[in-house]
Amino acid sequence: LITLSLFFFQRAQSDELEKIEKHSKASREKENAKSLDKPEQFLYELSLIPNFSERVFCILFQSTFSESICSVHRKLELLQKLCETLKNGSGVMRVLGLVLAFGNYMNGGNRTRGQADGFGLDILPKLKDVKSSDNSRSLLSYIVSYYLRNFDEDAGKEQCIFPLPDPQDLFQASQMKFEDFQKDLQKTKKDLRVCEREAAKVYQLSLEEHLQPFKDSMEQF
Repeated sequence: LITLSLFFFQRAQSDELEKIEKHSKASREKENAKSLDKPEQFLYELSLIPNFSERVFCILFQSTFSESICSVHRKLELLQKLCETLKNGSGVMRVLGLVLAFGNYMNGGNRTRGQADGFGLDILPKLKDVKSSDNSRSLLSYIVSYYLRNFDEDAGKEQCIFPLPDPQDLFQASQMKFEDFQKDLQKTKKDLRVCEREAAKVYQLSLEEHLQPFKDSMEQF
């Protein structure tokens, strides 16, 4: 497919092909005329394949179609899985429960903070900045150690499981945009329509002996 792709993108354009054919015709008519160089000869022979450009476009699109769809599908699956984990995961609920409990305790009786019960998600990155009175540890490290002591029976063992979604998965999901998915799918849809038109052109213009196995392959696709 890589070779086929190179052939497709390096194929002679109409103006180039016109010059090659003109030279080839002149070579046949003159005895001592210089013959085509190998690259030009190769391009000329490619042009002799019936509907070469249309056929190769369809074959290349067919080869990449499944991967294009699967790529979007994998990303959406990851996003959906993360949403479910963040919404219903027991580990997530326990960790956020600790943040809520400690935050409420720290705000208790503090009139300047309105004795606020609850927290906004924007405070989560700031947990590491809240220090103990002797500045020896952060609220984040305290929450982690409290969780390990009280909720994780396998703490320190090989079978210990991280209670939150994988950070790498979270990072990937944070980079996803539905607009990008839409653009990718719209491009695939557009290329599919072009593929249908190009295939129809091959069916219409090719001799019967040159239709197979291209026609069966494309119709099945």
